[in-house]
Amino acid sequence: MPAQNRHLENGSVGLVVAGLIATISLYLTGLSMAHSWLLLEVRTQLVADLAAIAAADTMLGIIAGIPCENAREIAAGNGASLDSCRIVSEVVSIRVGKQDLFFEVFASAKAVAMGPT
Repeated sequence: MPAQNRHLENGSVGLVVAGLIATISLYLTGLSMAHSWLLLEVRTQLVADLAAIAAADTMLGIIAGIPCENAREIAAGNGASLDSCRIVSEVVSIRVGKQDLFFEVFASAKAVAMGPT
């Protein structure tokens, strides 16, 4: 390369490195956001399951109280809100929602209140 054109190459390596760092940072941010969403999804489903079981146990008399109120308490104690609680015959249907900084996730669960056979 001629000596007069060498000054054109100054700084290009730094620019490429800065671009690589920005690309890697964006990728890792996206990966972190996807992980946060997945974790919130799993936790919300767990809260829905717990609330449905608590309501079913209340219907059986294992836990004192009102089924949907107990489900609401379980959901609130785990950082979620009870969106709906429906009891048809011996089946309890629960829907809870949980909100994070960027995401809002909903989960549903059903439990059957069956005594010992």
